[in-house]
Amino acid sequence: MVFGLFKKKEPIKCKIKSTGEEFDISRDTSLMNSALKANIKWPHSCKAGGCGSCRATIVEGEGKYPASPCVPESLLHPEEMKNGMVLACQWYPKTDIVVDVELGKEGDKRGIIY
Repeated sequence: MVFGLFKKKEPIKCKIKSTGEEFDISRDTSLMNSALKANIKWPHSCKAGGCGSCRATIVEGEGKYPASPCVPESLLHPEEMKNGMVLACQWYPKTDIVVDVELGKEGDKRGIIY
């Protein structure tokens, strides 16, 4: 018998650098959606990777973008990406993380054309 084979994985922990707030992220939920479920006032607009207003910088930890139509390079400058900036609505943490984000403000909607 294999013990632990069907053991539920522990949630990933996220700490917001500026406020010290912490919340859990389920392994199948994006950073931003997990924050919103935890009643964190995360900046957002489109929720689909098209506006860039959910940008955040990952200070510690790792994650990835799933295969999707979202192209982070279209909204993030190469220097920002090099420094850990992600589109939180499309980015999924793989480890516990520390994130730098301006909570409660409307994000810069650089992808929205008026």
